[in-house]
Amino acid sequence: MARAQFSAVNLISDPIHGYVELTKRLTSGESAAAGLPGEDSAEEDLLDTAWVQRLRRISQLQSARWVFPTAEHSRFTHGLGVMHEAGLWARSLYPSLRTTLAANGESVPSEGLVVETLLVAGLLHDVGHGPFAHFFDEHVLAAFPAPADDRRRPGKGLSHEDLSQLIIERELGSLIDGLRRAPGSDPARDAFADRERIDPRWVSFLVSKPALVDPAMPTWIRWLQPLLSGVFTVDNLDYVRRDAWMTGVAVDVDVERLRRYAFIGERGLTLYEPGLGALELFLRARLFLYLQVYFHRTVRAIDLDLGEVFAPSIRAIFGEASPADALPAYADLDEYALLHRAARWARGEDLADRPAPGDGTVTAQVAAVWQAVLLRRPRWRSEAEIRLEYEAGGLDELRVAALGASDHGDVVIDLATVDARPADATATDSLLAVEARDGSAMSLAASLGRLPAFATIARRYRRQDGPVAGRG
Repeated sequence: MARAQFSAVNLISDPIHGYVELTKRLTSGESAAAGLPGEDSAEEDLLDTAWVQRLRRISQLQSARWVFPTAEHSRFTHGLGVMHEAGLWARSLYPSLRTTLAANGESVPSEGLVVETLLVAGLLHDVGHGPFAHFFDEHVLAAFPAPADDRRRPGKGLSHEDLSQLIIERELGSLIDGLRRAPGSDPARDAFADRERIDPRWVSFLVSKPALVDPAMPTWIRWLQPLLSGVFTVDNLDYVRRDAWMTGVAVDVDVERLRRYAFIGERGLTLYEPGLGALELFLRARLFLYLQVYFHRTVRAIDLDLGEVFAPSIRAIFGEASPADALPAYADLDEYALLHRAARWARGEDLADRPAPGDGTVTAQVAAVWQAVLLRRPRWRSEAEIRLEYEAGGLDELRVAALGASDHGDVVIDLATVDARPADATATDSLLAVEARDGSAMSLAASLGRLPAFATIARRYRRQDGPVAGRG
């Protein structure tokens, strides 16, 4: 076996996927020796950018790490896992994608181009996250408008996906444009065809949420879009397994069976009927993880504290600008920066009666909450809860009302809700087609009817007189 192929790919050990492959940039001589096209960049160049390395300093599980001590993994490791999972799906789907495109008289991209496009989208799907990830979306980004885009509804609030799109196109576009191969040992299969390149706008389109609608995108890009925004995604196929492993929570999934029974047909991404059991098993595992980990009573108690101080804390260190308008400064905003400041505030340093945006100061009240958070002593105690499963519009308001009313000084009624499956039947069936054994079309929504559309944990929390130890 030619030694040159080993200089073209690095192996990264991963507890979930085994080995993750990563292309290394080659000189023109090395590329020629390996039978590969010349290239200006490789995946390692993307990985080593400040934007992707920054994800090492963004935790995967936000406040849950204070409840599950081993859950210290980052968005960086998750991104590598999603990248790997995306590559597996691209390889598996390519034969049916090629056949269906050819049958429709459309041009067929090389396997290398398809695989590498999905790999890059997987790696960069979270590149726009801020400190505490989704908490940052809800308490900071949502206050700003998303960049104007005719492909989405007006009035959308800013999200980390919007920032990911901006970073991909403005900051990482030249590196993406210089890629010329996918990782592997077969140059004929892995190299792009002549004049092929990845358009950064394809990657930006793939990571968008809600999923953009753009008829101008290549058909194969639109067919693969549900892998990042569908009923199941390469994102949640990684995080369900990774978060369960890192928290020590047992789940049962069969991702390989799901992948083996998926293909690209005339309706786009399609699941063959024998794969429905694996899909239901996965969605149940995802639901279980939400109820056991993300919605844990102490996690939600810490979130109640963080919700009071998060926006003024970010304002103290970042100012009042939208991250979309200040990307260079946003590159330096991570959890290390925030928690370093929070530790100083908790010690009584950098406090002010009237903090100014960006001056690094907060009030004594904000500092006191951070002290409770950092010492894992939430000021809220759960004293009652109910668990509900229901269809769209079917939340039992009377049962929730039995918990009492919120009094934000002393009592909060907290509702933690997850969509166990897509609630709208038409939308569900458009995201993933299902083909029966006899070749007829099946309704995915009907096939998943044993799963509730939504699950909610409603709790009544009462504020303690002082910080109290929350011990699981």
